[in-house]
Amino acid sequence: MPLLLVAFLLAGCGFGGASAPEPSGGDGLTRYEISSGRFSIGIPETWHATSSTQMRKASFKRFADQNPAFAAYADVVGKKNSPFKFFAYDPVVRKRFATNLNVVVAPVGERVTPEKYKSIALAEAKRIAVSKLESSEVDLPAGKALRIEYRARFVIKGRKKAISTTQYAFLLEKTSYVLTYTTLPALRDEYANWFDLSAKSFQLTSR
Repeated sequence: MPLLLVAFLLAGCGFGGASAPEPSGGDGLTRYEISSGRFSIGIPETWHATSSTQMRKASFKRFADQNPAFAAYADVVGKKNSPFKFFAYDPVVRKRFATNLNVVVAPVGERVTPEKYKSIALAEAKRIAVSKLESSEVDLPAGKALRIEYRARFVIKGRKKAISTTQYAFLLEKTSYVLTYTTLPALRDEYANWFDLSAKSFQLTSR
């Protein structure tokens, strides 16, 4: 399984249930602690959240059938030990798409250096991007992260749709943590500050 830089499309898949949030810290975010992934993260107060085991595997499989690049992930979605640990989305659907976040956590081999990790992450992003990648290394409270922005195009419910993706890839304690924020290209600027605040709120926990 690769590092799972997945531009997850909520509009093409299904969810149910929600994780228990902690009170907002006054910054407009509600914080969730995900014990199975040993991290916590904040999302806009109006967003909804769910966990990997509440994701509907059948819905994702239909999406993967139409988008072969995601076929490798179809069998792990919805399982208890799935690398997909957290999903959150804006319940306000615009042009049949809900802006969303997913967090993927996966172990990394002992021989994977930060430079190797960066190289793999960029290669995976290029595999699904239909635009030039914009990447930079950023210092966030949780540590250094590789920030990648690009556009991709997928088939959702039989229709092709262009999306804008912003990803933050962390290599922390020999584990890959990838935060993927997805919206429509026309809404990118509107959500940019929320994506930035959310990424800055990401922290590892001791659980």
